Amino acid sequence: MEEAAADALMAAAKAGGKIALEDAKRNCPVDTGALKQSLHLTEGKATAVKATVQVDYDKSLKYGTHVELGSRNRPANPFMRNAVDDNQNKINDAITAELSKAVGRKI
Repeated sequence: MEEAAADALMAAAKAGGKIALEDAKRNCPVDTGALKQSLHLTEGKATAVKATVQVDYDKSLKYGTHVELGSRNRPANPFMRNAVDDNQNKINDAITAELSKAVGRKI
């Protein structure tokens, strides 16, 4: 039962994470395109009560943090943070829909 719950929670987390990933890719500033191409969704840990995913970029691209958070000479362009903040309702709806499908009834 715990494994089934963990699987259902991970599927729900991934459904929400995909929405944030798509928005981050859509709003990522492009110079060379490397940062946008490196955006990805990573599964975290899943238990019977919690599952996590992370939208991130390739950390070998040292400038990614400066694009997101800004620097002394560059204003912040929080395309990743905004991908979550601006889509919170859609993300919650996707998570709820995925969990409803897993339990076989509307939540």
